Amino acid sequence: MAVVDTTRNALATIADEVARHVGRQGLKEGEAAGAKAVLRVTVERDVKRIVQVYWTPFAAEIPGRSIALHLEVAEPTVHWAEAYLSPGDRNWVFIFAERPDGEVQLAKYGDYATPAEAIDEFFRQSSWYVLTATDKSWSDVVFTVDDEVPWGEHQQIQAGAATSSAISESLKKSTIMWLRWSVDGRQHTMPVWYLYDQKADRIYVLSGERQQVLPGAEKMKECDVILRWKGRNASVAELPAQVRVIRGEDPDWTEIADRIAEKRLNIPGAPEDTAQRWRDECVILELALRA
Repeated sequence: MAVVDTTRNALATIADEVARHVGRQGLKEGEAAGAKAVLRVTVERDVKRIVQVYWTPFAAEIPGRSIALHLEVAEPTVHWAEAYLSPGDRNWVFIFAERPDGEVQLAKYGDYATPAEAIDEFFRQSSWYVLTATDKSWSDVVFTVDDEVPWGEHQQIQAGAATSSAISESLKKSTIMWLRWSVDGRQHTMPVWYLYDQKADRIYVLSGERQQVLPGAEKMKECDVILRWKGRNASVAELPAQVRVIRGEDPDWTEIADRIAEKRLNIPGAPEDTAQRWRDECVILELALRA
């Protein structure tokens, strides 16, 4: 009877979320030596982190195996952030900064009920307290992944560190994908039909016709594209995408709308007539995967 390593499976789920954030920031995998800033993804065991808040020390303990994130900047001053992500315990984020007198102080910390919350805060807080504070940006950061981290092709796809034929195959063979986006503080997730332009590497989604209305589509600037295998209940990847809203008055509306109408099934009338009707009722979302 096979023994399932449930801890490793749980760590893989955390690694998925880390990879998605790495992809959203457009980080590239690379060597730490010579990089302006480095994000290290590691597996650690039985972490006990003792820190001092003002004059009072306290200990953060994370039993068992956890995934740790270490963002480090050495110049012009030392700043770094740590996150410890546990499948079954509290999750911690610590941020440290070098003061003008050369002493290092704890700039920010927090504990979170879920790894997803901690990962969100790690990237959000690090952006200000580590990168902006040292005149860096996420484009200056390379990331490395230790061998113990469950980081396979699936995570590489999420992080944009590898180009996978699975993504292209899914986009070409499927007609439906899922989108997740936030507008006015509300998150939406829904299946959509689309047109994939392989040559331009762009995805086009129509919103506004009777069968497909995406709430707040005209305000959308970014989203997550969730691809699934056709005919299988399995995910290929979740990838962040930049969104450009194309309206009826835009010069490239007619060409794109005509192509969408040609692909759209079960619509009476000529494609160009359908595209003309859409001009007054719909917007087209052009999605560029950030991979």
